[in-house]
Parts: sequence; structure tokens; C-alpha cells
Amino acid sequence: MTAGGVVQITGLREVQAALAQLEPAPLKKVLQKASSAGAKAIKPYVRAETPKGKTGRMRKSISATQAKRDRPAAIVKFRPKIAYYRHMVIGGTKPHRIRFPDQKEADVPKSQGNIRHPGAKGNDVMGRAWSNGKTVTIAAVNKVIREYLEGSR
Repeated sequence: MTAGGVVQITGLREVQAALAQLEPAPLKKVLQKASSAGAKAIKPYVRAETPKGKTGRMRKSISATQAKRDRPAAIVKFRPKIAYYRHMVIGGTKPHRIRFPDQKEADVPKSQGNIRHPGAKGNDVMGRAWSNGKTVTIAAVNKVIREYLEGSR
């Protein structure tokens, strides 16, 4: 499970009209480049909002990649093999009990665990990153689109 958000970017009517007149193949390439530029632009904001933790693994795991499906699109995500606990940080956890390894071997029920963990609140990393880096991200997307439109005239 990857936590993220959907961002729709709308521009000037003239830009939209010019894009509508393009053929689908070049349009798709331009929109893919634009979305990749937007993902790269927001990545530092996501890194800044991510909690440091003891090892900084979650910050190191942030990547900006092209989407495999539903393209043109780009994704900023936490890589699961590096930060396997990302879903607990982003979504939070319920209060629970923690058993020691010897209790697991002795089949002590989870409800009888020794440590009572109070749970944790969710951390809206992506929401804060978007609110802080929205203008930079939109500017990066618009820049790619404008450069293409100026070059195609």
C-alpha cells in the first residue's frame, strides 16, 4: 500500500486550447514530461516534511517515478523495501499490546502481551508537502508545457 494523493493541475485557457489541437502521441509525451517535472519539484518538500526517525530510512526511501499505469502520470512515494513501516507513520496505528518473543513461543494471546502501546496518530506528510510546494510544482509543470508550445510554433 502506498500513500499518496491525486493532483489535478489546470492552466490558462489558451494553453489548454493549444494542447487540445496537438496530436495525441506528442501530447502524451509532453504531459508525461510535465508530470515528471512536477514530481521532481515536489520531492524535496516531501523529504522536508518526512519525520527524521532514528535512521532516516523513510527520508532516504522517497522516490519520484513515472507511473506504470494510467499514464501520463508521475508518482512520489516511499519505497516499501527501504521504509517498510511507512504505512504506520502515515496512517497511524491503533492502541495495541506487544508480546515478547518468548511469549509468542509460549502461545500467550495478543490480549495478554506485556507492553501496552498507546498507538500513534497519522502523519499527513504528503498533504503538508503539497501545501508547501504547490506553487513550485505547478510552475515546473507549466514550464515544460510552455517550452513545448513555444517550440512547436
